[in-house]
Amino acid sequence: MNNFTFINPKEAVEKKLKFNGEERPLEFWEKIANQKSKLCCACGNYPEWKLAGTGLCFSCATGKWDASNDYELKEE
Repeated sequence: MNNFTFINPKEAVEKKLKFNGEERPLEFWEKIANQKSKLCCACGNYPEWKLAGTGLCFSCATGKWDASNDYELKEE
């Protein structure tokens, strides 16, 4: 699960990534990136997937193990 493509908040805006179906401003992505990582609320084994916004890790959110085609915010 550590095979994400890591991006910073500015790249999230440039890529027009959506959070809960909506594009968000730079300030939003900076806030998300700077939040302390928590463990998944379902399995408790992996950090939550910040871009999902669900409190779940990538695998619990998607049912997949390969995150290589997905983005995750770098902690600033």
